[in-house]
Amino acid sequence: MSRLKVLRDILAVMTNEFGVFRRNRSAIVISLVVIPFFFTASLGAGQGGAGTTFRPTAALPIAFVDNDLSVASGRLYETLVRSEMFNRLIQGYREDNALAALGKGSIYAAVVVPKGFQDRLMANQPGTIIVYVDDGAPGVGNAVLSAVNATVQTYNPTTEIPNSAYVEVEGFSTIQIVQKGARFSGFALGLTITMSLVIVFATFYEIAGGMSREREEGTYARLLISPISLGAIMIGKTLYDLGLNIVRSIVVLGMAIYVYGARPNTDFVTLLAITVLISLLTMGFGLLISSLGVGVRAVVIIEFFLILFLFAFSGFILDKELMKGIPQIIATYLPWSYGIEIFKRTVLLGAPLLSLTFQLQFVGLSIVLFYVLSYFLLKLARERLVG
Repeated sequence: MSRLKVLRDILAVMTNEFGVFRRNRSAIVISLVVIPFFFTASLGAGQGGAGTTFRPTAALPIAFVDNDLSVASGRLYETLVRSEMFNRLIQGYREDNALAALGKGSIYAAVVVPKGFQDRLMANQPGTIIVYVDDGAPGVGNAVLSAVNATVQTYNPTTEIPNSAYVEVEGFSTIQIVQKGARFSGFALGLTITMSLVIVFATFYEIAGGMSREREEGTYARLLISPISLGAIMIGKTLYDLGLNIVRSIVVLGMAIYVYGARPNTDFVTLLAITVLISLLTMGFGLLISSLGVGVRAVVIIEFFLILFLFAFSGFILDKELMKGIPQIIATYLPWSYGIEIFKRTVLLGAPLLSLTFQLQFVGLSIVLFYVLSYFLLKLARERLVG
């Protein structure tokens, strides 16, 4: 089979898919307007508005990240807790996860003790701690920094450390991971959740649901027994849906930035690259489900459980590192959790995409696995039809 014929077959599949889509006005409105606008506006509303009020620091959930793991840092934690200004001080976060959690509503600040904290005190030098605050929450930054400053005045690390040593608090209230918009707070985080949900929700149903409808209408069988190669069919459907996902992502990104004030710490090309990555992962899974011969109702049920799993185990609500037992096992092997982690680390922390090697490898291998399994199962279905 010549390469030219393969390209013509792929183009024919894409043209047919776009033709069917163009003739269905309701599908255009739902896919490109309703879904991105609904998820973006709904999540934005859930993030709170400019008039949100906050309780005193004693009631605020604040992460305590101990990178020094020393007696002195342990005494600092005890000092903060005993002060009654920090009744909800949470241990167990890594520094990067604590920063990514800011803006979710799960924590409003993070007190980080750098490595070498005790050594500096022992050398009669200032021990620096870093306070990251949610700068999208009105008044929280000043309240937390004031409370920490007041508390460390009573700090006494150990009797072995010279009393002349003191603790210097370094505040970072300009971290852009939770930049407040004109109407919605914390929407940089909301952007990661919205784009992931829009991609997964729409893509899975378009691929798995579309092929299930084709099967019920009889066009699926005709497509399989046509002279077009199975690879060209899969690639054509993939490229068609990638185009829709890019349009949806641009809609969500435009709303998040220009309407809700999101400030992603990465560039547009990186965002589109991650969009393509999660799209391919979801399309591979959709092709795999459709190759099992399920109906449209089953696709809807599977999609419901997929979205439920994303909320429960992908890091949307609780970071994977804080999960225990079976939830942690599920999160470890759920490929979307790594795609969402890529979104969080690039959009919130500004990490270069290519620096996330393990996450990219896991998602890439999952995509290959889904597509390979789908190809062989669809090939078996074609052989049964032809035979």
